[in-house]
Amino acid sequence: MGNTISRRDLIHGIAATTLAVPMAQSGIGRAVAAGTQTALTNYAGIITDAAAYPPLREGMRGAHPGAFEAAHARRDGVPYPTPVPTGESYDLVVVGGGLSGLAAACFYRRRFGSDARVLVLDNHDDFGGHAKRNEFVSDGRTLMVTGGSAYFVAPDQWTDNAKEFVKSLGADFTVKRKEANPYVQLGMQPATFLSRESGGGGRLYPHVRFTSPTPEFLKTATLPSRVRRDLTAVYYGTADYMAGMTKAQKIERLQTITYKQYLLDYVKIAPETLPWLPGVWCLSKTAASAWFAYFRYAPGFSSLGVERAPFSPEAPQNEAADFHMPAGNSDLARLMVRELVPQSLPEGTWQSLETVRVHYDTLDRAQSPVRIRLSSIAVRVQHLGPAPVGLFEPERRPVAVDYIRDGKCCRVMGKNVVLAGNNNMIPYLCPEMPEEQKAAQHKAVRAANQITNVLIRNWEAFRRAGVTHVDTPVGFFGSFALNVPWARDDGTPDMDPSKGAVVSFMTGTNSGILNNETMTRTILGSDMPDNLSMQQQFRMVRMGLLQTPFETFERAVRSQMNNVLGPYGFDAARDIVGITVNRWPHGFAMAQNSIFDPPSPTGEQPYEIARRQFGRISIANSDASGQDLCNTAIDQAFRAVEEMVPHSYGYYSRI
Repeated sequence: MGNTISRRDLIHGIAATTLAVPMAQSGIGRAVAAGTQTALTNYAGIITDAAAYPPLREGMRGAHPGAFEAAHARRDGVPYPTPVPTGESYDLVVVGGGLSGLAAACFYRRRFGSDARVLVLDNHDDFGGHAKRNEFVSDGRTLMVTGGSAYFVAPDQWTDNAKEFVKSLGADFTVKRKEANPYVQLGMQPATFLSRESGGGGRLYPHVRFTSPTPEFLKTATLPSRVRRDLTAVYYGTADYMAGMTKAQKIERLQTITYKQYLLDYVKIAPETLPWLPGVWCLSKTAASAWFAYFRYAPGFSSLGVERAPFSPEAPQNEAADFHMPAGNSDLARLMVRELVPQSLPEGTWQSLETVRVHYDTLDRAQSPVRIRLSSIAVRVQHLGPAPVGLFEPERRPVAVDYIRDGKCCRVMGKNVVLAGNNNMIPYLCPEMPEEQKAAQHKAVRAANQITNVLIRNWEAFRRAGVTHVDTPVGFFGSFALNVPWARDDGTPDMDPSKGAVVSFMTGTNSGILNNETMTRTILGSDMPDNLSMQQQFRMVRMGLLQTPFETFERAVRSQMNNVLGPYGFDAARDIVGITVNRWPHGFAMAQNSIFDPPSPTGEQPYEIARRQFGRISIANSDASGQDLCNTAIDQAFRAVEEMVPHSYGYYSRI
């Protein structure tokens, strides 16, 4: 386990200790440049293009070093340098190159004409927001996986506008892909590993998912005796844990207590059993109501005699409606970039372009009507000039957008601006916004997520063990799984076990870090306090995530793979070729939480207040809908652009 990983960039050639160095005298951190990668040990040739092709970069990705420090300095009141005008003026400046920002740029040009000049700024060194892809080169093949948002939820239920938009880009996600798993055809199945550290004896149990354990497994597996008894009660108990209450009373109580309270006070499990059970979606057991836990198919409710509310995302029929792609939602981001910058990708459907690399050198060319400028962190957005005084006077002031790039502060001008980043950054960009609106924006605290992708030299050990997916309860990572190699048009993939493969390490049943008590404890250095609200928990784990070094994830990858697969010939020091940690401290956009957030007295939700147009500045992001979904990001982009359409017929909503 002591070998360093070839091609690991240690934050792209910059030591992790750099993060502890005070920011430059200006108070603004400089963007981190990508370094040249070394050779892959199982690839003939030198990978020299990672600096020019971000999906190949490894180490700490997602919110990578250099992508957020200037924004945090702005939040903390650190002054930034006097901006130097670039001399550029655009019809639209979009701050945030995720799905919503890219969609807003597309909608704007469709609405106002292909002559419209558009600039998209993004703080990361790659576009797509959370819709990122990780690529590895192994045995001359491109292996791709998602590095963030992984799939489209129920595209058959999207708005007609979102469906038509996606189809116009060159994709039809209502056409189902083949779901056959070639590993299963080889007799390989999911499994559960109970580590020695947990009291489980260090044994692998084939054909068992720990998230849906069989009675036989719970009866025979090496588990602490109290944990065994409690898990049996949670998954297969027949007693009514809320006996004496009517259905209505049960539902009312479930809505007012947390899932942890329900497990401890009603199911009567012991506190030491809690880490063996996952959280709810991306939430901890103390951040989700018991009713929401039941809705999202958490265990422990089957004997209550209460019907689950319909339309849960975890319902089998709803999961079947979701659409998965090899590299996740990055495929849609790539198609939007192609519409904006046609030179970046050739014509074709998303399937035909899966392994075609985007020409990043075309994204920010001087003569292009659309420019996508990466590694550019917005620090100020403001109207210039005197504001209109009287009602009915149109807003004609230009908007100045200041951003940090390569340690310099630059200013561009826009006739219109779309803010498509996180809502809780907007008050620091636009302090002139109304206090009510800024307060609503501050409520948009997102979940913290991670997914770690690992390139291994071959998957012979998986083949010998007969497993594809391994649940590792009370582990730092809650599970890891082999990805199916890409095959054009859903054809037959190359299933040679002597060749490289990518293994994805998940937090638990979800990528949300709070879902896993062990990862949360490791990141924080202590257990999450019970008395914190959902938003407070998100903020706390976000701080811990940003302070957790790459080496913590690396050690967990190596140790968990060696523990599980070592008996089958796996050696992490020899067989792990590369590791990419995708950390998302501002991950899933969140709705208001019924346990902690009182209902709005007016019925207007915080996200509706937060997204109000402010002069020539509109807001489009997943926060603007309160739902972390691709389709709502598209819908909010469309709404934001329609707000910019001038109306001159003399009728107003306020007179």
